[in-house]
Amino acid sequence: MAVLGAGMALPGLPISTETLLDMAGLEGKQRSLAIAVAKRLGVRTRHVGRSWRARADILRQGCSNADLAADAMRAALRDAGFGAGDLGYLIAHTATPAQPLPSNAALVADRLGYSGPHVELRQACTGFANALMIAFGLLKEPDARPVAIVGSETGSVFLDVDALDDAQGQLVNLVQMGDGAGAIILGPAAARQEYIHAAWFGAMGLGRHPGLQMRHGGSDRPALLGAGPLVFEHDFAAIGRSGAALFEAGAAVAEANGAALAHVDHIIPHQASGRIGLQLASYFGLPDSRFFVNADRIGNTGSAAIWIALAELRAQGHARGSRTLVLGAEATKYMHGGFVHVVP
Repeated sequence: MAVLGAGMALPGLPISTETLLDMAGLEGKQRSLAIAVAKRLGVRTRHVGRSWRARADILRQGCSNADLAADAMRAALRDAGFGAGDLGYLIAHTATPAQPLPSNAALVADRLGYSGPHVELRQACTGFANALMIAFGLLKEPDARPVAIVGSETGSVFLDVDALDDAQGQLVNLVQMGDGAGAIILGPAAARQEYIHAAWFGAMGLGRHPGLQMRHGGSDRPALLGAGPLVFEHDFAAIGRSGAALFEAGAAVAEANGAALAHVDHIIPHQASGRIGLQLASYFGLPDSRFFVNADRIGNTGSAAIWIALAELRAQGHARGSRTLVLGAEATKYMHGGFVHVVP
Protein backbone atom coordinates (compact mmCIF):
# COMPACT_ATOMS: atom_id res chain seq x y z
CA MET A 1 0.00 0.00 0.00
CA ALA A 2 1.26 3.47 -0.83
CA VAL A 3 1.83 5.85 2.09
CA LEU A 4 0.25 9.15 1.07
CA GLY A 5 0.47 11.15 4.29
CA ALA A 6 0.83 11.00 8.07
CA GLY A 7 0.15 13.25 11.03
CA MET A 8 -0.04 13.45 14.80
CA ALA A 9 -1.64 15.49 17.58
CA LEU A 10 -0.55 15.92 21.20
CA PRO A 11 -2.48 17.80 23.90
CA GLY A 12 -0.70 20.91 25.12
CA LEU A 13 2.95 21.33 25.98
CA PRO A 14 5.21 18.52 27.26
CA ILE A 15 4.93 18.06 31.03
CA SER A 16 7.95 17.13 33.12
CA THR A 17 7.69 14.45 35.79
CA GLU A 18 8.03 17.01 38.58
CA THR A 19 5.23 19.16 37.13
CA LEU A 20 3.05 16.09 36.63
CA LEU A 21 3.46 15.10 40.27
CA ASP A 22 2.55 18.64 41.32
CA MET A 23 -0.64 18.37 39.27
CA ALA A 24 -1.46 15.02 40.85
CA GLY A 25 -0.74 16.36 44.34
CA LEU A 26 1.87 13.71 45.18
CA GLU A 27 4.13 14.32 48.16
CA GLY A 28 6.52 12.45 50.41
CA LYS A 29 7.18 8.76 49.85
CA GLN A 30 4.82 8.42 46.89
CA ARG A 31 6.45 11.34 45.12
CA SER A 32 9.94 9.89 45.61
CA LEU A 33 8.77 6.51 44.35
CA ALA A 34 7.10 8.06 41.30
CA ILE A 35 10.31 9.93 40.41
CA ALA A 36 12.31 6.71 40.74
CA VAL A 37 9.83 4.81 38.51
CA ALA A 38 9.92 7.55 35.86
CA LYS A 39 13.73 7.46 35.80
CA ARG A 40 13.73 3.68 35.52
CA LEU A 41 11.28 3.87 32.61
CA GLY A 42 13.26 6.67 30.98
CA VAL A 43 10.18 8.89 30.55
CA ARG A 44 11.13 12.53 31.15
CA THR A 45 8.10 14.32 29.69
CA ARG A 46 4.68 13.45 28.31
CA HIS A 47 1.57 15.25 27.01
CA VAL A 48 -1.56 14.90 29.16
CA GLY A 49 -5.07 16.18 28.44
CA ARG A 50 -6.42 15.63 31.96
CA SER A 51 -7.72 18.71 33.74
CA TRP A 52 -6.62 17.58 37.26
CA ARG A 53 -9.74 18.99 38.92
CA ALA A 54 -11.19 15.88 40.56
CA ARG A 55 -10.59 12.23 41.41
CA ALA A 56 -13.05 11.18 38.68
CA ASP A 57 -11.67 13.71 36.23
CA ILE A 58 -12.35 14.95 32.71
CA LEU A 59 -10.17 16.06 29.81
CA ARG A 60 -9.54 19.70 29.03
CA GLN A 61 -11.55 21.32 26.25
CA GLY A 62 -10.18 20.31 22.86
CA CYS A 63 -8.32 17.33 24.33
CA SER A 64 -11.00 14.64 24.05
CA ASN A 65 -10.10 11.41 22.31
CA ALA A 66 -12.17 12.34 19.25
CA ASP A 67 -10.68 15.86 19.18
CA LEU A 68 -7.10 14.57 19.16
CA ALA A 69 -7.94 11.90 16.57
CA ALA A 70 -9.55 14.48 14.30
CA ASP A 71 -6.55 16.82 14.68
CA ALA A 72 -4.16 14.00 13.75
CA MET A 73 -6.36 13.18 10.76
CA ARG A 74 -6.32 16.79 9.59
CA ALA A 75 -2.53 16.81 9.77
CA ALA A 76 -2.32 13.59 7.74
CA LEU A 77 -4.79 14.91 5.17
CA ARG A 78 -2.74 18.10 4.78
CA ASP A 79 0.39 16.01 4.33
CA ALA A 80 -1.35 13.99 1.61
CA GLY A 81 -2.92 17.05 -0.02
CA PHE A 82 -6.43 15.64 0.46
CA GLY A 83 -9.72 16.66 1.97
CA ALA A 84 -11.91 14.38 4.08
CA GLY A 85 -14.20 13.87 1.08
CA ASP A 86 -11.37 12.20 -0.83
CA LEU A 87 -11.30 9.25 1.57
CA GLY A 88 -12.93 5.94 0.83
CA TYR A 89 -12.82 4.56 4.38
CA LEU A 90 -11.89 5.64 7.91
CA ILE A 91 -10.51 3.11 10.41
CA ALA A 92 -10.04 4.17 14.04
CA HIS A 93 -8.56 2.21 16.94
CA THR A 94 -8.38 3.09 20.64
CA ALA A 95 -8.66 1.57 24.11
CA THR A 96 -9.96 4.82 25.64
CA PRO A 97 -12.89 6.07 23.51
CA ALA A 98 -14.81 9.19 24.44
CA GLN A 99 -17.92 7.10 25.17
CA PRO A 100 -19.25 3.57 24.57
CA LEU A 101 -21.79 4.60 21.92
CA PRO A 102 -21.73 5.96 19.28
CA SER A 103 -18.25 4.83 18.35
CA ASN A 104 -15.26 7.13 18.61
CA ALA A 105 -14.85 6.71 14.84
CA ALA A 106 -18.31 8.22 14.33
CA LEU A 107 -17.36 11.19 16.50
CA VAL A 108 -14.12 11.68 14.54
CA ALA A 109 -15.97 11.49 11.24
CA ASP A 110 -18.40 14.13 12.48
CA ARG A 111 -15.57 16.48 13.43
CA LEU A 112 -13.96 16.01 10.01
CA GLY A 113 -17.18 16.43 8.07
CA TYR A 114 -16.60 12.96 6.62
CA SER A 115 -19.81 11.15 5.64
CA GLY A 116 -18.24 7.96 4.26
CA PRO A 117 -17.94 4.49 5.82
CA HIS A 118 -15.97 4.05 9.02
CA VAL A 119 -15.16 1.35 11.55
CA GLU A 120 -13.63 1.28 15.01
CA LEU A 121 -11.40 -1.33 16.66
CA ARG A 122 -11.40 -1.51 20.45
CA GLN A 123 -7.75 -2.35 20.73
CA ALA A 124 -4.67 -0.86 22.34
CA CYS A 125 -1.03 -1.10 21.30
CA THR A 126 -1.49 -3.43 18.29
CA GLY A 127 -4.62 -1.78 16.92
CA PHE A 128 -2.49 -0.45 14.06
CA ALA A 129 -1.78 -4.01 12.86
CA ASN A 130 -5.42 -5.09 12.65
CA ALA A 131 -6.27 -1.79 10.97
CA LEU A 132 -3.66 -2.55 8.30
CA MET A 133 -5.20 -6.00 7.75
CA ILE A 134 -8.46 -4.28 6.85
CA ALA A 135 -6.75 -1.61 4.74
CA PHE A 136 -4.94 -4.18 2.61
CA GLY A 137 -8.29 -5.67 1.64
CA LEU A 138 -9.87 -2.29 0.94
CA LEU A 139 -6.95 -1.18 -1.26
CA LYS A 140 -6.63 -4.33 -3.30
CA GLU A 141 -8.00 -2.72 -6.46
CA PRO A 142 -5.79 -0.11 -8.19
CA ASP A 143 -8.63 2.43 -8.39
CA ALA A 144 -9.62 2.15 -4.72
CA ARG A 145 -10.07 5.42 -2.85
CA PRO A 146 -7.62 6.25 -0.02
CA VAL A 147 -8.03 4.70 3.42
CA ALA A 148 -7.29 6.64 6.61
CA ILE A 149 -6.22 5.01 9.87
CA VAL A 150 -6.09 6.88 13.16
CA GLY A 151 -5.02 5.59 16.56
CA SER A 152 -5.79 7.67 19.63
CA GLU A 153 -5.43 7.37 23.38
CA THR A 154 -6.56 9.51 26.31
CA GLY A 155 -5.80 7.26 29.24
CA SER A 156 -4.82 10.00 31.68
CA VAL A 157 -8.37 10.15 33.11
CA PHE A 158 -8.37 6.40 33.82
CA LEU A 159 -6.22 6.96 36.86
CA ASP A 160 -7.26 7.09 40.49
CA VAL A 161 -4.81 9.41 42.28
CA ASP A 162 -6.50 8.59 45.60
CA ALA A 163 -5.54 4.92 45.22
CA LEU A 164 -1.82 5.35 44.60
CA ASP A 165 -0.95 4.08 48.07
CA ASP A 166 -2.84 0.82 47.52
CA ALA A 167 -2.31 0.21 43.79
CA GLN A 168 1.27 0.67 42.61
CA GLY A 169 0.16 -0.01 39.03
CA GLN A 170 -1.60 3.35 39.11
CA LEU A 171 1.71 5.01 39.96
CA VAL A 172 3.34 3.40 36.92
CA ASN A 173 0.45 4.55 34.72
CA LEU A 174 0.82 8.09 36.01
CA VAL A 175 4.46 8.54 34.99
CA GLN A 176 4.61 6.18 32.00
CA MET A 177 1.62 7.07 29.86
CA GLY A 178 0.79 10.02 27.63
CA ASP A 179 -2.22 11.15 25.61
CA GLY A 180 -2.16 11.69 21.86
CA ALA A 181 -3.20 10.56 18.38
CA GLY A 182 -1.47 9.54 15.17
CA ALA A 183 -2.84 8.99 11.67
CA ILE A 184 -1.81 7.69 8.26
CA ILE A 185 -3.36 7.91 4.79
CA LEU A 186 -2.89 4.88 2.53
CA GLY A 187 -3.63 4.20 -1.12
CA PRO A 188 -3.21 1.41 -3.69
CA ALA A 189 0.41 0.51 -4.42
CA ALA A 190 2.04 2.89 -6.88
CA ALA A 191 5.44 3.04 -8.58
CA ARG A 192 8.09 5.28 -6.98
CA GLN A 193 5.85 5.87 -3.95
CA GLU A 194 6.83 5.09 -0.36
CA TYR A 195 4.84 2.07 0.69
CA ILE A 196 4.03 -0.55 3.30
CA HIS A 197 5.45 -3.82 2.07
CA ALA A 198 3.84 -6.24 4.53
CA ALA A 199 1.84 -6.24 7.75
CA TRP A 200 0.99 -8.93 10.27
CA PHE A 201 -0.86 -9.58 13.52
CA GLY A 202 -0.63 -12.50 15.92
CA ALA A 203 -1.69 -13.52 19.42
CA MET A 204 0.01 -15.62 22.11
CA GLY A 205 -2.56 -15.25 24.87
CA LEU A 206 -4.93 -18.17 24.39
CA GLY A 207 -6.06 -19.40 27.79
CA ARG A 208 -3.92 -16.83 29.61
CA HIS A 209 -5.01 -14.19 32.07
CA PRO A 210 -4.79 -10.68 30.57
CA GLY A 211 -1.65 -8.75 31.39
CA LEU A 212 -3.54 -5.47 31.03
CA GLN A 213 -7.27 -5.01 31.39
CA MET A 214 -10.11 -2.68 32.35
CA ARG A 215 -12.77 -4.91 33.84
CA HIS A 216 -15.51 -2.33 34.46
CA GLY A 217 -17.57 -0.38 31.96
CA GLY A 218 -18.77 -3.28 29.80
CA SER A 219 -21.96 -5.35 30.04
CA ASP A 220 -20.35 -7.88 32.43
CA ARG A 221 -19.62 -5.11 34.94
CA PRO A 222 -21.63 -2.08 33.82
CA ALA A 223 -21.12 -0.12 37.04
CA LEU A 224 -18.09 0.70 39.15
CA LEU A 225 -18.70 0.35 42.88
CA GLY A 226 -17.68 3.49 44.74
CA ALA A 227 -17.00 6.98 43.46
CA GLY A 228 -13.62 6.43 41.83
CA PRO A 229 -12.81 6.45 38.10
CA LEU A 230 -12.39 3.42 35.87
CA VAL A 231 -8.79 2.21 35.91
CA PHE A 232 -6.47 -0.12 34.05
CA GLU A 233 -5.19 -3.16 35.93
CA HIS A 234 -1.76 -4.71 35.30
CA ASP A 235 -0.10 -8.05 35.88
CA PHE A 236 3.44 -6.70 35.71
CA ALA A 237 5.11 -10.05 36.39
CA ALA A 238 3.30 -11.73 33.50
CA ILE A 239 4.01 -8.80 31.19
CA GLY A 240 7.70 -8.94 32.08
CA ARG A 241 7.86 -12.66 31.33
CA SER A 242 6.19 -12.25 27.93
CA GLY A 243 7.70 -9.08 26.50
CA ALA A 244 10.73 -10.60 24.80
CA ALA A 245 8.65 -13.41 23.27
CA LEU A 246 6.28 -10.92 21.67
CA PHE A 247 9.12 -9.01 20.03
CA GLU A 248 10.80 -12.27 18.97
CA ALA A 249 7.57 -13.42 17.30
CA GLY A 250 7.32 -10.17 15.37
CA ALA A 251 10.96 -10.31 14.34
CA ALA A 252 10.47 -13.84 13.01
CA VAL A 253 7.53 -12.77 10.84
CA ALA A 254 9.51 -9.77 9.60
CA GLU A 255 12.41 -11.99 8.57
CA ALA A 256 10.01 -14.29 6.71
CA ASN A 257 8.88 -11.20 4.78
CA GLY A 258 12.42 -10.22 3.83
CA ALA A 259 12.98 -7.67 6.61
CA ALA A 260 15.37 -9.24 9.09
CA LEU A 261 16.31 -6.94 11.98
CA ALA A 262 19.94 -6.77 10.88
CA HIS A 263 18.99 -5.66 7.36
CA VAL A 264 16.69 -2.69 7.99
CA ASP A 265 17.67 0.94 8.50
CA HIS A 266 15.29 1.80 11.33
CA ILE A 267 13.30 -0.19 13.87
CA ILE A 268 10.27 1.31 15.61
CA PRO A 269 9.35 -0.84 18.62
CA HIS A 270 6.22 -0.32 20.64
CA GLN A 271 6.99 2.73 22.76
CA ALA A 272 6.60 1.00 26.11
CA SER A 273 9.25 3.15 27.74
CA GLY A 274 12.03 5.57 26.95
CA ARG A 275 14.54 2.73 27.37
CA ILE A 276 12.91 0.21 25.05
CA GLY A 277 15.40 0.91 22.25
CA LEU A 278 18.42 0.27 24.46
CA GLN A 279 16.82 -2.86 25.89
CA LEU A 280 15.97 -4.37 22.52
CA ALA A 281 19.32 -3.38 21.02
CA SER A 282 21.06 -5.31 23.79
CA TYR A 283 18.66 -8.25 23.50
CA PHE A 284 19.03 -8.63 19.73
CA GLY A 285 22.70 -7.61 19.58
CA LEU A 286 22.12 -4.55 17.37
CA PRO A 287 23.32 -0.91 17.55
CA ASP A 288 20.91 1.18 19.60
CA SER A 289 21.12 3.87 16.90
CA ARG A 290 18.97 1.57 14.74
CA PHE A 291 15.98 1.99 17.09
CA PHE A 292 13.68 5.00 16.96
CA VAL A 293 12.16 5.87 20.34
CA ASN A 294 10.18 8.94 21.37
CA ALA A 295 8.55 7.62 24.56
CA ASP A 296 11.18 9.45 26.59
CA ARG A 297 9.57 12.69 25.36
CA ILE A 298 5.87 11.81 24.92
CA GLY A 299 5.39 8.72 27.07
CA ASN A 300 3.66 5.52 26.05
CA THR A 301 0.66 6.63 23.98
CA GLY A 302 -0.78 3.14 23.57
CA SER A 303 -2.85 2.74 20.41
CA ALA A 304 -1.44 5.99 19.01
CA ALA A 305 2.24 5.18 19.63
CA ILE A 306 3.21 3.55 16.33
CA TRP A 307 1.55 6.12 14.08
CA ILE A 308 3.00 9.01 16.09
CA ALA A 309 6.48 7.49 15.87
CA LEU A 310 6.18 6.89 12.12
CA ALA A 311 4.88 10.42 11.50
CA GLU A 312 7.79 11.88 13.46
CA LEU A 313 10.36 9.70 11.72
CA ARG A 314 8.93 10.57 8.28
CA ALA A 315 9.09 14.28 9.15
CA GLN A 316 12.82 13.89 9.79
CA GLY A 317 13.24 12.59 6.24
CA HIS A 318 13.85 9.06 4.97
CA ALA A 319 16.80 8.36 2.68
CA ARG A 320 16.04 6.75 -0.65
CA GLY A 321 16.10 2.98 -0.40
CA SER A 322 15.57 2.97 3.38
CA ARG A 323 13.43 0.42 5.16
CA THR A 324 11.78 0.80 8.56
CA LEU A 325 10.58 -2.20 10.54
CA VAL A 326 7.78 -1.71 13.06
CA LEU A 327 7.42 -4.18 15.95
CA GLY A 328 4.30 -3.77 18.05
CA ALA A 329 3.46 -5.60 21.28
CA GLU A 330 0.35 -5.51 23.47
CA ALA A 331 -0.04 -6.94 26.96
CA THR A 332 -3.86 -7.30 27.03
CA LYS A 333 -3.89 -10.82 25.58
CA TYR A 334 -0.23 -10.93 24.53
CA MET A 335 -0.58 -9.81 20.93
CA HIS A 336 2.06 -8.70 18.46
CA GLY A 337 1.99 -7.03 15.06
CA GLY A 338 4.12 -5.07 12.69
CA PHE A 339 4.83 -3.87 9.19
CA VAL A 340 7.66 -2.81 6.89
CA HIS A 341 7.79 0.75 5.58
CA VAL A 342 9.86 1.26 2.44
CA VAL A 343 11.10 4.39 0.67
CA PRO A 344 12.12 3.27 -2.86
